[in-house]
Amino acid sequence: MKVAFINEADQHVGIQYLTAMLKAHGHDVKTFSDPRLFNDLYITLPKLNKIFDYQDSIIKEIAEFNPGLIGFSVSSPIYQWACAFAAKIKKRLNIPIIFGGVHPTAVPERVIQKEYVDMICVGEGEFPLLELVNSMDRGQIDYTIPNLWFKTGQGEIIKNGIRPLIPDLDALPLPDQDLFYSSSSYDTKSYVTMISRGCPHSCSYCTMSYLHDLYQGKGKRIRHRSVRNVIDEISGILKTHKNIKRIMFPDNCFGTDIAWLREFSREYSREIGLDFFCVMHPASVNQEAIACLKAAGCRSISLGIQSWDSQLRHDMLTRRVSNEIMENALKLIQDSGIELLIDNLFDFPEYSMEKFIESLDIYTRYKPTRNYFYKLHFYPGTKLSQIAVQHHWITASQYEDCLEGGDTLGILRYNASQENNPNRQNRESKQAQILFVLMDLIPAGWTRVIIQKKWYRYFPPFLNPALLTMFRTLLANDFESRYFKDITFWRYGYFIKKKIKFYFKKK
Repeated sequence: MKVAFINEADQHVGIQYLTAMLKAHGHDVKTFSDPRLFNDLYITLPKLNKIFDYQDSIIKEIAEFNPGLIGFSVSSPIYQWACAFAAKIKKRLNIPIIFGGVHPTAVPERVIQKEYVDMICVGEGEFPLLELVNSMDRGQIDYTIPNLWFKTGQGEIIKNGIRPLIPDLDALPLPDQDLFYSSSSYDTKSYVTMISRGCPHSCSYCTMSYLHDLYQGKGKRIRHRSVRNVIDEISGILKTHKNIKRIMFPDNCFGTDIAWLREFSREYSREIGLDFFCVMHPASVNQEAIACLKAAGCRSISLGIQSWDSQLRHDMLTRRVSNEIMENALKLIQDSGIELLIDNLFDFPEYSMEKFIESLDIYTRYKPTRNYFYKLHFYPGTKLSQIAVQHHWITASQYEDCLEGGDTLGILRYNASQENNPNRQNRESKQAQILFVLMDLIPAGWTRVIIQKKWYRYFPPFLNPALLTMFRTLLANDFESRYFKDITFWRYGYFIKKKIKFYFKKK
C-alpha cells in the first residue's frame, strides 16, 4: 500500500523510523516536504511566504502518488501548521489522514475532533502504524489496534488503550536513510540520529512529565539502542553520502549509562571518527563521562541549567539537581576543551526579572561558548501547565490557546507595583532579553559590572531581541550554530532556487 508523510524540510528522526518500518514490510512510502519559507518558527513574512509557498504543488504531487493514507508527525510548535495543511489537503483529496506525535499524544480528545483528522496515534507509532496499514492493505481497517483512535462513518470515536513501550529498540529497522534525500535533495553536511528514547527525569515543564504518566507501568523511562546498532546506522549513511561532516545527537540525556558510553567512545572513535554534538543533563556529567565523550570526538555539549535559583528549580521545575553539581558540570566541560552551550529559562510566573538576572553572576566565572535564554513555555499536558492554570498564572483563554498549539509562552509577572505598569514591564523585559543575547559576547568582567550596577536598564528598548538573536546566530561559529546555519541556508537556498526555476520554465 502507498503511504504519504507530510513533513517540514528538516530531518525528522521519528518519521524515519515510521517509514523504515513500513518499507521493511513491503509498503510504498514517500515523504513530501513543505519548506515553510518565510513562515517557520523563526522567520514570518506573509507576503514572501505567499510567493514562495509550496503547498499547492505538494498537494498535486500527493494526488499523483495516490496514497491510501497520509500521515503527520506533530509537535506543539508545528501543530497549527499541520492543521492548516491537513485541512487544505482534505478539501481536495478524499484520503484518510492520521496525526501522531507528542501533541496528539498530549491532547488526543481535542485532536481527534478536527474534521480533517480521521485517526490519531497516541504514543509510539511504529507497530500501530504497521498494523493499521497492513489492515488497510487487506481491504478492512482494524479498529482494535492499541495506541490508535478512530472516527467511524457513524460519527463514533473509537479509543483504544495504550500498549507497552518497545523494550528493545534494536528490534526496529534502522532509520530510513533515503527519506529526506529523495524528497528534497537534503544536503546539509550533517546527519541527525538518536541513541535512546525517553528520559530518566521528569521536569514539570517538559513533555516527558506526561509521557511518564501515560506509560506508567508499561516500560522503562529510558531505553538505549545498542552501540552496534547506532554505529551500523551511521556507517551506512556515510557510505552513501560522503559529504556528511558532523553528527548531531539530540537525545534528552546523552551519557546516562556510563557502561554504554564507554563502549560507544571506543567504537565510534574507531569506526566513525566524525565530530558530534550531544545534549546532557548536569547529573550525568562526571570526569569519566567527559573523558569518554572527548575521546569519541564530541565537539559540543548542550547542558540544561534552566535556573540557578535552587528553590524555584526544585519546587516549580522539579529538577532534582544541586547548584554544586551544575557548577561542577560547567567546569568539567570547559576544562575538557569541549564547547559548552547552556540552556536557561526565564519569564517565570511571580518571579522578579531583576532577581533572575542577579542569579546569572555565575556566568562571569564560567563563561560558556553560547548562552541560550528561552521564555518558559506551557505545553499541553505538562505538570507545569496544569499548575499554571490552578494558580491563575495563565488565563483559561491562554491555556485554550496552548492546547491548540498557539503561543504557549509564559506570562511575565513582576511585583505588584509593576503589574499595574505594562509599559514598564515590556521595556524591562526587552532590556533583559538584550542582555541575554549579548551576554556571551561581553567579557566576563564587564558582564559582572552590568549585572551588579543594573546597567542593562540603559539598553535601548527599541532594539528587537528576536532580530538580535538572529544576527548573533549568524555571527556565531560554534558547532551547533554552524549546523543551524547550514540547514537554514540550504532550505532557503534550495527551495527559492527551485521556485525561480519553475517560474521561468512556465514563462
